[in-house]
Amino acid sequence: MKKNFLFLAILVLSVIIPFQLPAQGADVFRQEGIASWYGREFEGRPTASGEIFDASQLTAAHPSLPFGTMLVITNQHNKKSVTVRVNDRGPFVPARIIDVSRAAAEKLDMIVTGTAPVTVESIDKIVVSTPVLGTQMASPVVTSPSAAPVITTPQNAPIQSTSVQTVPVQTAPVIVSQPVTVIIPARQIKLTPEINIIPGKNYRLQVGSFKNAKNAVEAFDRLKASGLSPAYERFINSDNVEFYRVVLAGVRGSDVQLTAEKISAAGFREAIIKEEN
Repeated sequence: MKKNFLFLAILVLSVIIPFQLPAQGADVFRQEGIASWYGREFEGRPTASGEIFDASQLTAAHPSLPFGTMLVITNQHNKKSVTVRVNDRGPFVPARIIDVSRAAAEKLDMIVTGTAPVTVESIDKIVVSTPVLGTQMASPVVTSPSAAPVITTPQNAPIQSTSVQTVPVQTAPVIVSQPVTVIIPARQIKLTPEINIIPGKNYRLQVGSFKNAKNAVEAFDRLKASGLSPAYERFINSDNVEFYRVVLAGVRGSDVQLTAEKISAAGFREAIIKEEN
């Protein structure tokens, strides 16, 4: 009888334990995908967290991670890493998982390329409450091993006191690989003013206007890397201040949508559109 009881106890433990172990390591966020960077065109503007954007700070925009989350981003091409703090929402481009500031992009050596395949890992335990946007690996929902379980009782049933003993365990990163279904907005950037786009007409899109020629060159290069054909326009305003515009001229109405998506892929979020004569 004792031998049979011992055998049953071992059998029950062998069945229960394997189902409990996988949940123990689910406490570190890890994600792989494409990163992009956004810079001075957003300088001084408020981020989604309310913080003013500063391209010289090591910060990042992520679709769902809590503001203040500290992440280590590693460029898979050159193995360079940087630690950033999440303070904004984005990117809003398919297949992108994170936008980093210019300072972070310099650390990752991705200024010229504009994008890079990266690994994103959290430094601390986090809880993700909203789905991750974009074509990428799903982020795990993470809870601390010491959190007390939620106990439910039938309606009107007496509540009995329950003691829970927690055992510290060694945790490890967890990668969740199931895809995320996302509805992509028809337009990735804001085009102003709002006008009716006629397929047979030509349009001019102004992506940026800069006092500093270097900033205009950077915008030009990023658009060029996205497969577009940008041009410079130099002009002087009524106060005799010189500016450099970066524009896309001769865009057919039927190509405006695709062009807007490429502009967004280059890291820009606004453009001025005008019908050409």
